[in-house]
Amino acid sequence: MRQISGFIVVLAAWIFWSGICQDASCFADSSSSKTSSASADPWDKLQDWFEKEPDPPPKPATEKETEDPWAKLRAIYLPFTEEEESAAIIDPVIRQKVSIGLHAAVAPYAELIKEAADMFNVPQEIIAAVIMVESGGDPKARAKTSSAAGLMQTISGTFSDARKSLKSREIHISDNPFDPESSILAGTWYLDRMYERAITDKPGKVGHRDQIASWKYPLEYYYAGPGYGARHEPVVIIYSGGKKVMVDKPAYSAKALKWAKIMRPEKT
Repeated sequence: MRQISGFIVVLAAWIFWSGICQDASCFADSSSSKTSSASADPWDKLQDWFEKEPDPPPKPATEKETEDPWAKLRAIYLPFTEEEESAAIIDPVIRQKVSIGLHAAVAPYAELIKEAADMFNVPQEIIAAVIMVESGGDPKARAKTSSAAGLMQTISGTFSDARKSLKSREIHISDNPFDPESSILAGTWYLDRMYERAITDKPGKVGHRDQIASWKYPLEYYYAGPGYGARHEPVVIIYSGGKKVMVDKPAYSAKALKWAKIMRPEKT
């Protein structure tokens, strides 16, 4: 308030003096030349008398910005905590508990997963991990910001391409992405394509299909799409459904790889 009151007082003084100092010479700096005094702007001079407000300190990261993106999924579907999940990598007892929980969640689709794995030469654990990361094993899952739907959350365009490609191989799936068999076959078809694309884009960085670790880049392609997946930036911004969506590729692939490894601890 004091600064505002001071501003009003000075402003009134400026109006008064401006009526007297027609050529603005009253505001001239005594050390300035006559030419610069005559051209000085009294309004600029007036503004210089007030200190600028300091920039506000940066806001700390909010809980929403720092929370685990899979917290909601864990609360609904996963029978283990984030701490147990992290410890499962090095503790065989906890690993078994977490592995049992993950396998139980995808147990209703075990035969379909095996069928798709054999058909496209994709590890069963990778397929199961994608199902858990994408939908938590809920066949009716639907994304809010895109057309992604079903167990493996394939978008409508990808699902349509998968149906056409599979049909050419005499493999027929329904046009319903919420059908578990159709979703798993379409999603695994896409995983297979993303693996081949990643090999082409990143020679020497993608290992054998049977190794869980080999699926880092294919999983990022699956999540972000091949165009965004091939970019060097770990986090990309995409626009979907009229909304800006931040896509963290390494976070997605790390989560899926971790769960796949837990489900198949004897292999890497």
